[in-house]
Amino acid sequence: MPVNSAARLVANLFFSSRMFPLIAQVLVGGVDATGPHVFSLDPFGSLTEENCVATGSGSPVAYGVLEDRYKENTLISNLLAVVVRAVDSAMKRDTFSGDSFDVSVIDQKGYRELTDAEKKRILGGS
Repeated sequence: MPVNSAARLVANLFFSSRMFPLIAQVLVGGVDATGPHVFSLDPFGSLTEENCVATGSGSPVAYGVLEDRYKENTLISNLLAVVVRAVDSAMKRDTFSGDSFDVSVIDQKGYRELTDAEKKRILGGS
C-alpha cells in the first residue's frame, strides 16, 4: 500500500470522529515505490506531507534544533544525530516529554530502532 494511502486512511478515521476527536497527533511514514514519505495528521483529520516534523509538548524545542540542523538530501546516518539531539533537547526542557525515547529508521532495507548504546554514543555518552 502506498504511504499516502495509509495516511489518508488514518486521516479519514480521524475526520469521521471529529465530533468526538481522537486526541492524538499521528505521524505516518514509510517508503514506497515513489520514495520516502512522512505525513502529519491532526486530531480532526488534516493531513500534510512533511520533510521534517515534530509533535507533542516538546515540539517547539525540538523544532529549534531541527530547523537549525536539518538539511534535505542528507544521509540518514548524518541525520540521526540531529533527530536524537532534537528529542533529547525537548526532554531536557519540557517535563511532559518524559525521560526516554525511541528512534526508528524506515528505509529500503526495512525498519529498525536505534539501541540505547547508539543513542548514548550520538549524545556523547551523556
